[in-house]
Amino acid sequence: MQERASRPFQKNSTSLQIDWKRFGDDLRNARAARGLTYRQFGALTGVTFSTLARLESSYLPCNAETFMTLAVEMGRDPLAYAIRGNASASGVLAQETDAA
Repeated sequence: MQERASRPFQKNSTSLQIDWKRFGDDLRNARAARGLTYRQFGALTGVTFSTLARLESSYLPCNAETFMTLAVEMGRDPLAYAIRGNASASGVLAQETDAA
């Protein structure tokens, strides 16, 4: 079978883009408010220490599964981080390729 790309948020003028800076800030605040280290929060969510650190400090995109997991763990609606219109490539949710 042919591979297909899973693209929950595509890069174009009408797609939803993610505000990674806001997401990273909220992630840091939520983790700190609970008094958890990166490793403790990672154990709770299944997200690696390095991914959490990268998201909190660099505001870089992650894949859809990680994004949804962290938004839900923070008690946030994932769509709260969506912005409409043109955004830089860094605003696009990282795309995953799955074998069909």
